[in-house]
Amino acid sequence: MILELNRESHVPLYAQIVSEVCRRMTDGALKVGDRLPANRELAKTLGVNRNTVTTAYAELAADGLISSRVGSGTYVSRLPLPASTDSFKARGLTSPMSSPLSSPMLWDALLTLQTRDNWLAEMSSLEQRRDGISLALALPSADLFPLDDFRRSVDRVLRKQGRVLLQLGATSGYAPLQEYIASQLALSGAKVSADEVLITNGCQQSLDLIRQILVEPGEEVVIENPTYPGALSVFCAAGSKYISVPVGRNGMDLNVLEDVLSQRRAKLIYVVPSFQNPTGVTMDSAARHQLIGLAARYRVPIVEDDIYRELRYDGPEVPPLKALDEHGLVIYISSFSKVGFPGLRVGWIAAPQIVIEHLNRVKQRCDLHASLLAQAAIYEFAKRGLLSKHIKRVKKAYRQRRDAMLEALDRYFPDDASWSRPEGGMSVWVRLPGSLGSRQLLHQAAESGVTFISGDHFFASSPQDNVIRLSFTMASPEAIDDAVKRLAAIMKTQLLKLKKQRGTMRADGLRALV
Repeated sequence: MILELNRESHVPLYAQIVSEVCRRMTDGALKVGDRLPANRELAKTLGVNRNTVTTAYAELAADGLISSRVGSGTYVSRLPLPASTDSFKARGLTSPMSSPLSSPMLWDALLTLQTRDNWLAEMSSLEQRRDGISLALALPSADLFPLDDFRRSVDRVLRKQGRVLLQLGATSGYAPLQEYIASQLALSGAKVSADEVLITNGCQQSLDLIRQILVEPGEEVVIENPTYPGALSVFCAAGSKYISVPVGRNGMDLNVLEDVLSQRRAKLIYVVPSFQNPTGVTMDSAARHQLIGLAARYRVPIVEDDIYRELRYDGPEVPPLKALDEHGLVIYISSFSKVGFPGLRVGWIAAPQIVIEHLNRVKQRCDLHASLLAQAAIYEFAKRGLLSKHIKRVKKAYRQRRDAMLEALDRYFPDDASWSRPEGGMSVWVRLPGSLGSRQLLHQAAESGVTFISGDHFFASSPQDNVIRLSFTMASPEAIDDAVKRLAAIMKTQLLKLKKQRGTMRADGLRALV
């Protein structure tokens, strides 16, 4: 199906797709019963965002022109009424079937934000089965939450400062917590003062604030591929420009990065150097120095997402990029979400003072400030040594769970599968045998009570269909062993079916030759 789009036109691309499909129906190129390309396939062919095609198909379906069949595809269900393309365009409509008198409000035509696939919704939906085993979410285990200690911390700060903490506060954050974070960064070698720290509602908000002050529409950012889906939703939304650099055994491929920086004008580099999400790899000290050098040479700031830093189980400590930065080019982000408090949504940005000032102004427009009560409670918890005690406890538990997963993968998975062996973090990155697809495996695994995340969510470009992320923090070692065993059984059954199918096809081919 050949569709013609005019990217200089004021007409939205999704509306042009609707018009073009209607035109192909009218001129006979598409007939009732014809199968349309899948959303992803058509988006790739046209060079548009997948959600643009999804919106166009939704409008065609609302007009009754196409219909989808689960597991089969999307088909032409009836042809447009005999109305000319010019006439319905003149009325400001996007298809001959649309009428202000007969159709409901089409919000897709008014909403300006086109987002990437809804990774968070899919991950959350996978958690609905309470009887299953979740390897999906890279989150702290609820059974390790220090409820009694934290409740006492909340009680203390309410008794001491309750009337203050329940009022509006400074956008920059709760001063004692800012000072604590600066002191902790100093222990890692990073020279940061308290007024160079901005408290945020988690790393997701940190990324969005940074984008707002540094990246204008049409400007490019450099990101790892694969990487954290939340970063993709911020930096790779519709209308954004980005350059994806592959991740190897030592993190971001710095040879590719240097080629990119020498030819393109990037506004920032986003990187997760420690226990990278999703691959689990850690950039060594030499590579970190090299990355700092490249960024300094080409005058490009680095956004260092160091959210997993505290969760190291093996190997020597590696200093954060912020500690190696002698040029003032690293913007450091982290939060308390991975070490035990995801529901409190308390994160931070450490950056040069001028950057913090601009971030502070943008944050004022968003939400005024993060919860003072949550900040004060975390500070109280940390000040009394309870946070470091808790981190030691969860590291011991997560190390056992990681080891249980690696041992189970060694024991059960097919020989031609491969996986990372992370020294820390929360997940293992698995490459399936080449003939297996992650989506089909996920569908069958969910039916057997095991959930994980399909790897295609993590790619900014060239998504791979045969990788999955298995998170080990939210299940016991026994449950992890059981889950991996179930996955392996499903994989072996699928591989056997594929082998039989290939054998049948080969036999049919030989018979045809005879």
